[in-house]
Amino acid sequence: MVPTTQFNSLSRRGFLAGLGSLAAAALAGGPALGAGGSSPVDLAQIVYPGGNWLPRPSALRRLAWEVHKRTAIETALEPSAIKPVIEQLAGGPLAFLCGDRPFPAWDAGQIDALSRFLRLGGTLVVDPAFTADGAVSGFDASVDWLLSAALPRVRGTALAPGHLVFRTFYDVARPVGRVEGPAELTGYSIGERLAVIRSHHDLGGAWARDNLGNWEYEVTPGGSLQRENAFRLGINLVMYALCQDYKDEQPHRRFGAEPEGR
Repeated sequence: MVPTTQFNSLSRRGFLAGLGSLAAAALAGGPALGAGGSSPVDLAQIVYPGGNWLPRPSALRRLAWEVHKRTAIETALEPSAIKPVIEQLAGGPLAFLCGDRPFPAWDAGQIDALSRFLRLGGTLVVDPAFTADGAVSGFDASVDWLLSAALPRVRGTALAPGHLVFRTFYDVARPVGRVEGPAELTGYSIGERLAVIRSHHDLGGAWARDNLGNWEYEVTPGGSLQRENAFRLGINLVMYALCQDYKDEQPHRRFGAEPEGR
C-alpha cells in the first residue's frame, strides 16, 4: 500500500529550476543539474575535508531502500558522495551531513555554496554518529560554526513531536536513532520552510546494515521497535524535503493512529 498521491521523484520543480539555473551558470553554460523529472531521488552525503564524513557507510543505502520499498518515491539505491560545491549540491533537493568528530572550517566558496543551496530550497539533514573513537561534541561544534556562517541570521529552534516533520508520512511520537537522545530535533527555518534539520540521535547507526543483512549496531534502549521508528523518522525527513508544498494535508499521510512500531 502506498500514499494516494503519487509523488514525482523531483516534484519540487520550482526549487529544481532555480538550482538548475544556478548550477548552469556556475558551469559557464554547461547543462543544468537536477532538472530531469524522471531522475530517482538521491540521498546524497556531503564529503567535507578533515573529520570523518562517512561514519556509517551503509546507512543511507539502507534508508534509500526503505524509502523505495515503502513509498511511491523512486530512489537511487546507491546514494552519492558529493562535495560542497554548487555544481554538485544542485543535483537534488536533499543532502546529508554526518560525522563523529570535529572537522576544519569550510572555505568561503564552500560556505557560499551551502548557503545558496539552502536559500534556494534545499534541505540539509545533519546526523551525528556516536562512535567509540569519535568526539561527537566536536562534530556538533563544527556544525554550529558552519551553520552560523552559511545562515548567519538563522537560529536553531527545537522541533517537538507534533511538528509536521513527525507526521509527513508516518506518525512518529518522538525522534529516536541508535540512541534514544532528546525528545526533539533542531530546525533552522527560512521563512516557513525548514532548511536544516539536525538529529541528536545517531539515525545512521540505527539504519546501518551489512551486505549479509545483519544490523551493524545495537540500538538502545528500545531494540527493534526503536530501530523501526528511526526508519520511520528517516522516511519522514525525506518526504518533508521532497514535498514541503503539501503542508499538513491528511491525504498525504500513510498512517494515522497506527502503533509506533511493529
